[in-house]
Amino acid sequence: MTDWRPLPYHREVTALLERENPVAIGALRPTTGPELGQLLLRQTYRVEATAHPEVHAAVQRAADALGVAVPVEIYVDEGGPGTTAELVFVPDRAVLVLGGGTLNLLDPAELCAVAGHELAHHVLWTAEGGRYLAAARLLDAAESDARTPSEYLETARRFRLATELYADRGAVLACGSLTTTVSGLVKVSTGLARVDSAAYLRQAAEVDYSVPSAGTTHPETVLRAWALQEWQERGSGADPAVAAALGPQLDLAALDVLGQDRLAELTRSLVWMLVADDAVRGEEAAALAEQYGVLVGTQSPALTDTPADLPAETRTYLAAVLLDFATADEDGGLGDLAAVVALARRVGLGPDLLRMVAAELDLGERATAQLAAG
Repeated sequence: MTDWRPLPYHREVTALLERENPVAIGALRPTTGPELGQLLLRQTYRVEATAHPEVHAAVQRAADALGVAVPVEIYVDEGGPGTTAELVFVPDRAVLVLGGGTLNLLDPAELCAVAGHELAHHVLWTAEGGRYLAAARLLDAAESDARTPSEYLETARRFRLATELYADRGAVLACGSLTTTVSGLVKVSTGLARVDSAAYLRQAAEVDYSVPSAGTTHPETVLRAWALQEWQERGSGADPAVAAALGPQLDLAALDVLGQDRLAELTRSLVWMLVADDAVRGEEAAALAEQYGVLVGTQSPALTDTPADLPAETRTYLAAVLLDFATADEDGGLGDLAAVVALARRVGLGPDLLRMVAAELDLGERATAQLAAG
């Protein structure tokens, strides 16, 4: 079986939230579910096995494949003939609510795939004591608070998208076929009765995924098909590319909590190099380093190079940090600046810093040329 675990994004974000919010995470773990009985009876059609044995057979096949041992209940929403499918989470049973159009469009194998997607949500929310559900609930609650920092809002968005991709993998495992999963996915999203899965996978392969998903609740359908094919071909080796397709990496305009931590670590490593290499000296530089959590004389990981694909705004931010240190000591003069420029070149930030020096400092043509020449 292809490796099917919560995505690295789930694991890393949940671990971070547990460290930062242990009480809230503990309170949000699943205990008992909402009382759904009367609501479902009033607003849905209950699909019973005696009247719809083929539906129950397809759904049970998915449950067996994913190891879902709780009772499965199936309902059809009376809101109209839409092509929808949803898991209403209850810890002690799996409640599927489908649109009438979903059952009319899908063949048994496709229905197994769609059911597998929804049941995969149940698997994720009950895994490891419900820690991933608690993380999702905390992020959902944070979105409703106007005081929530933007990085938490971006994390909530990416966490939802990652959850859908995890559930898509469950769909493949449930029905045993990538093409069947894709046909079911496209039918539900478009309402089409006939779909060419192979053609859609070729279409998905042509998309430029360096432009991350703009989805808020679900990734684009074509991205989901591409991500599934990547997973089928590369297993967990596909995870970095899939994560990059969900959101920009280390982009100041769209940082999530993981990106915020990584950028802080990158900044501290850069600052440590400045003070460890004596590129800058003096009490002013030492005090500035402390603001970044770096104490002169302590050990910290050295930065060998900045990531090649850093967004321009993030590179500008790092160059600004370097410039702050280069000018921290009023008596440091051109010597401090030259030492910082040399270090910037070593880590791939030389051009960025030189552009900032030219824009921010009035050094004169000769001094500027000397710095540029190294």
